[in-house]
Amino acid sequence: MTANPKNQIRITGVFSTFIITALLAGTAYLLFFKTDKRINSPEDIKQNECIAFNNICLISRAQAEYIKHDHDNNGKLEYARFVPHLWRTIGKKNEKIQLDLIPQKLAFAAEKTHACDGYYYVQKFTKSLPESEEEVDMDAGKEWGVLMVPAANDTGYLTFFANQSGNIYVSHSNRRWSIPDNPDTDDSWLLLKSVRELISLQQTICDKYELPK
Repeated sequence: MTANPKNQIRITGVFSTFIITALLAGTAYLLFFKTDKRINSPEDIKQNECIAFNNICLISRAQAEYIKHDHDNNGKLEYARFVPHLWRTIGKKNEKIQLDLIPQKLAFAAEKTHACDGYYYVQKFTKSLPESEEEVDMDAGKEWGVLMVPAANDTGYLTFFANQSGNIYVSHSNRRWSIPDNPDTDDSWLLLKSVRELISLQQTICDKYELPK
């Protein structure tokens, strides 16, 4: 009894498809599951924090410059409502106005997947009224706030906050992920004036940089 040539072709085709699928699956496994990700060292983390401090200082200076001009000709001087507008804002007729007060990479570091040197920012859009704790929108003509947070445990420990005061604040408390309403009266936050002060703080809390093995 001789084998049907059509069956042989069909079996060969199925076998070839199986082999190709297995190879693709193996390649995908190696790429996405077996690729070793280098864990940042404590020194890497501290360096990221220094860069994050410089970046939030840059955002603060950019906001101070942005409010000097009526970019959309609405008769009001306002802070940038969105951090990307410090890079490129929108005019009265929805035209794009290139400002370059901050680099594009920092402008779009608004989520973990677009982190800039291990950090991304979270904007403050509302505030709590002290007398009622009611949440109200912030006045762009007077206020703004940005929290800089690490994208992962091994990209940073400290968080940084800046607002219309021109001050930069840092936190290493358990509440460091929360955006403060008034960091001057919140003992979770410390006023930070320079990279030298940041390095001194890093030395004080050196145990926080010991990553699990």
